[in-house]
Amino acid sequence: MLDSQGAAGGDDPAPILTLSLNLTDYSGRKRQGRAVLLPRWPAEPNGERPADGEDFRIVVLSEPPEGPVSPAEGVVVSAPARRLPSQATGVREAVATYSAAKRSGLALPPEAAELLRQGRLFAAAPLLLSAEDVFTEGKARLTLLARDLLSSIAIAEYLSPIAIALNAPDAAKAASQERLVDLKDLVSAVGDVASEANGALARLSELVFAADREQFLACAERVYPNKQALMEDIYTLRAFRQSPEDAGEMVAIRRFLEQAIVPTEEADLALDRSLVVEQLTFATLCAEPQRLPPAKAMLETFRKKYISAYRDHHTRYWVQMARLHARLREEQAQVEALQRLNTLTELGPPMGAGALIAYEQLVADTAGCPLITGVEEMLESDATCPACRLAMETTAPVQRADEILQRIERGCQRQMARLSSNAVQQVLHRSNDARVEQFLKMVQASQLSSLGVIMNDELVGYIRRFLVESRIHEALRPILDQLEKGASPKVDEARGTMREVSHVLQRAFQATHRALPPADTAALHPGSRSRKRRR
Repeated sequence: MLDSQGAAGGDDPAPILTLSLNLTDYSGRKRQGRAVLLPRWPAEPNGERPADGEDFRIVVLSEPPEGPVSPAEGVVVSAPARRLPSQATGVREAVATYSAAKRSGLALPPEAAELLRQGRLFAAAPLLLSAEDVFTEGKARLTLLARDLLSSIAIAEYLSPIAIALNAPDAAKAASQERLVDLKDLVSAVGDVASEANGALARLSELVFAADREQFLACAERVYPNKQALMEDIYTLRAFRQSPEDAGEMVAIRRFLEQAIVPTEEADLALDRSLVVEQLTFATLCAEPQRLPPAKAMLETFRKKYISAYRDHHTRYWVQMARLHARLREEQAQVEALQRLNTLTELGPPMGAGALIAYEQLVADTAGCPLITGVEEMLESDATCPACRLAMETTAPVQRADEILQRIERGCQRQMARLSSNAVQQVLHRSNDARVEQFLKMVQASQLSSLGVIMNDELVGYIRRFLVESRIHEALRPILDQLEKGASPKVDEARGTMREVSHVLQRAFQATHRALPPADTAALHPGSRSRKRRR
């Protein structure tokens, strides 16, 4: 978009021309701003800043500034070596062409381009480009300048905390590119000397050894979204370089505080912890070592209170877990009954399989801690029990246990419903086995409480046998009917039947590795004796 205005009187000159610019920055974000041509640098330059919705502003002056130029953040000023010739028409035509073509090189009148190339660039953040880089071959590379400005602003936001952390407690040096060189020297000096600083060393190494500014910014925004973390990493390396012994002690202190998580219900203890965490940092060790003795005294006070509270929590927790473990064991018979029923693949897919796995895990989790008493004696350097690693914010999983047991009960009910179907009932009634008859009566009465008592491996084996034999009989029925009539079955039909029988047997054996109980031919085929007598 092109706007053309005449110069107005007063201290704040109106723009001669304005040009909208849209670009993609170093991180791929869409950014927008404006380039303006002013007759001179205003006496009150605070008005020259990005407007609402704009990310940057490029100000091109028609004449060199008479005094110092201090642009606001997000603004870059291009000042010519001498006053530009009065060629507003030519510049206006160039801007119109540029806007239509949407290209990066804005063609300027040769004399204007040369004067701007010989001039200077002013910005609050150090720029990588110079006027010679921007105004070249008779063109103004405004998009390139805008990208450099945005990158410089972003880098300056990291250079400032780097400069502070590198030199505290002394005054920070200038937040320039030289601070990255200083940081690289620090990273190289520490090297692999301190294993406790490996995390900080790896993060800072990735940052300072980035190939270019764009990679530096991409790394900084990913690794250090919080610039306080960047400063703490620098303080960490400084501490290990200056005093490895004191730095190692600080690592142990910080590890203890990270583990010593205090629930919000313990408000006073949580406040004590937060105060100690704020005081005992690598920044304190490097920049304010005189604060360490009182901070360590605060730490010891907190440690005593924490260990006492942790001991009480640890005892209460494992007492609750013991009750929960006993309750889970009370349901062991029903759990095993469902596990056995799930091996009867003839009934359909298993029920409550996930709940059974969760039950076994919860039984193991509630088994107990060997340090249920005397845990405070073990808390010298660690903030949690070395045996169970219980955190103070962890509570006994009572609700989780309720949900798992309810899911197991529903699984048993669904298997009972399958066993109650007419087809299964008819098959099992033919067994003439007293235990099967008792089981069927229990199923018909939906007595879940008795399921675990009667359901054992032997009974499951008998039920499986009858169900499998029924499936095999159903598969063989068409072939047997043809044999009874004296007809010969087709070869393909017979082979298909044999494949189906084989599949039924394979699936049954895959469901369990237990051997089937021995067959009772008379019980399985009650009519066989009568047929023999008729012969």
